[in-house]
Amino acid sequence: MTISQRWPLQFVIAIAGAFALLVSFVLRAVLPAWRGHQAPLHSTIEALGGLCAIMMAIVLFQRSYDRPDRQIEALGTGFLAMGVLEEFHAVSTPGNGFILLRSLASLLGSLGFLLVWLPESSERRAPMRALPWMVAATAALMGFVILTFPGAVPAMIRNGEFSPTAVAPTSVACFCFLAAAYRLFTLYRHSPTADTYLFTCLALMFGLAELMFVYSRVWDASWWFWHLLRVVAYLLVLGYMIGGYLRTVSDLRVALGQTRHAEESSRRSEQHLRQALEARERMAQNLHDGIIQSLFALGLALERCQRLIVKDPSEVTRQIGMAIPGLKAVIRELRTYIVGQEPHIANGRELEAALALEVGTVQSSQDLQITLQMDPHAADLVTPGQATHLLYIAREALSNSLRHAKATHATVLLKRHEGRVRFVLEDDGVGFDVLTLSSGEGLKNMAARSAKLHAELNIVSKPGHGTRVMIELPQEPVDA
Repeated sequence: MTISQRWPLQFVIAIAGAFALLVSFVLRAVLPAWRGHQAPLHSTIEALGGLCAIMMAIVLFQRSYDRPDRQIEALGTGFLAMGVLEEFHAVSTPGNGFILLRSLASLLGSLGFLLVWLPESSERRAPMRALPWMVAATAALMGFVILTFPGAVPAMIRNGEFSPTAVAPTSVACFCFLAAAYRLFTLYRHSPTADTYLFTCLALMFGLAELMFVYSRVWDASWWFWHLLRVVAYLLVLGYMIGGYLRTVSDLRVALGQTRHAEESSRRSEQHLRQALEARERMAQNLHDGIIQSLFALGLALERCQRLIVKDPSEVTRQIGMAIPGLKAVIRELRTYIVGQEPHIANGRELEAALALEVGTVQSSQDLQITLQMDPHAADLVTPGQATHLLYIAREALSNSLRHAKATHATVLLKRHEGRVRFVLEDDGVGFDVLTLSSGEGLKNMAARSAKLHAELNIVSKPGHGTRVMIELPQEPVDA
């Protein structure tokens, strides 16, 4: 339950008004001769009150800047005028200027509050923006003149009572504050908000304080009571600012938490997207270097069988027998993709078996003789990740020898060289210009796989002199 629900505004206005007036009259009746000469305390109260008013004005102007509101600008103007003149009042010595500064602070502040009666109008937005600074400059100039020329100030006290010169601006201020309170009350009834509730109470308290000023004397009990009433009003202002600050901090923390959550979600999404793209790229490489090359070799083998089916049926039978294991291997590889996995070779010995199957498939398709030489000690040094990439590189190289090089003989070699494992694929085909064809998909995949293994890739070829692909694995194995 909110404060406005617990304490209806009509009830607060009635109780506050009756209580303030009752206490003021009781003090005048009970303590008519009491005087509390405490100039330092009074200066402290006025200085802190003026500071609260200026800070409140800044808060309201900032709110109005973020979300234009005529009533908020008007209240900010009133607080700013009061705050500036009350600071001058706080540093002045008791006397005519002392009282005049107090009366003018109330008058200018109340006129600012009275602006809440102005309707919203976009045509007057620019002049309204400049008004607070004009009022602040005017208040500062008035305070400076009064402090500089105290002798020019008219008499503010006569026969121990406030003179008409002191009472007149205060009476006008009382009327303006109460009129502003009524306007804010009607706005509250139309659209109840905590801010309007607070500002209505503040305008009422300022108006009652000005009313009690008229019937008080300097330093008497009533005089201190209406100061106390203004202190309570400024404490409400201070509480409003602290509450606004705490709400802002809370909102910032929530926003920061949401931002961090959004950043984390974005980071996770980016990571998932990157992983998906890497997986897609890896699958494209594997399909290009693996299944597609195997299917191409099987296709060539079937074409050869088609040509030999009449001339040499026994050779066709042999070729089909050699192609069947390769076809089964392709099916197994496709199944791994279907279940979301990728082909994987456990070690160098499995690499030797996979290469032997690949060599058999390629040899069955064309008159290409392939020599496979695997050093068992070198094979034992090959990690699973290295073995998988080397198989794909071998498939791509053998496919190139078969499709483009017109080679008659090729060699696949795995050996140790100066403490490192070297993988060599060589053919006696027509060769090619490495610089011209280095942008091909197959060669790019070879380079990418070698980079993942931190291996050195060296491709040597030129037209008419065959091709040699050499991969030298690092001494410290890197799985990729």
